[in-house]
Amino acid sequence: MEHTFPGTQTGKSTVGNLQEFYSRIVEYYDELFPMDEGALSCVLRLVEQLKKDSTVSPPPIFRYLGIGCGTGTLENRLSTHNLDITGIDANADMVATAQRRIKASFSTIRFFEMNSLDIGRFLKASSFNIIACVDNTLPYLGDRTLVRKFFHDTKKLLAPGGFLLLHVYNFGPDGENSSIMLPERSSIRVKLNRKLVPDGAGSLLLDAQLELGNGQIVQLFKSTNILPLQVSEIVEYAREAGFTGTTAFGGYGEEPLSPKDPFASIICQS
Repeated sequence: MEHTFPGTQTGKSTVGNLQEFYSRIVEYYDELFPMDEGALSCVLRLVEQLKKDSTVSPPPIFRYLGIGCGTGTLENRLSTHNLDITGIDANADMVATAQRRIKASFSTIRFFEMNSLDIGRFLKASSFNIIACVDNTLPYLGDRTLVRKFFHDTKKLLAPGGFLLLHVYNFGPDGENSSIMLPERSSIRVKLNRKLVPDGAGSLLLDAQLELGNGQIVQLFKSTNILPLQVSEIVEYAREAGFTGTTAFGGYGEEPLSPKDPFASIICQS
């Protein structure tokens, strides 16, 4: 739904990097990016599969890692399902917001400021049963070497039989050469428009603009690389890292992925 804001534009500012942009957006983040109930359902399906596969009765408390957790809405919802939860995000303001929302009665949830490239250094091997990297976070690594590292690191962190859940934009075969207008995100207070623009070197640049209700414009400087990863590449990187099986679905559902699906969920088993 589009919202028309009253008043006239009163100013425009440009921020130089993505983390600074996210810090400007944190107040409105949950309005622009409400939790997808499909993501919650998908994770809980994986939990049920782990219970079925468990050789221990009753099954243990499973451990979940959310990479790029933002304000922790998904993680806080999952904390009510008898899971041990860790959420990480590179943005300190997002992490602070997520920490404030932890209910006092839930001691099995924690949030850390951490870049996804550091998980192999600071988190314990074989210590998680489910790792989720959703909301199209993976392509923001911007480099195929870093994507390969990500798969090796997550494989190392997963216990045997664990799952890696990815949710990414379903880029077509010509993704690196085409501009892509992402769906507008808006609420009564704010509007976010994003476009992915080819950089001429096999990658895309994020062009993002935030419009506040008072007419203020916050523009992101076009320097954030987005890697137009195809699902077939992701499957191959998972295989290289040692995952035993990888399946792609349309969105968060259980239907096979179609080229027409705008987003794909990919489940890799350790």
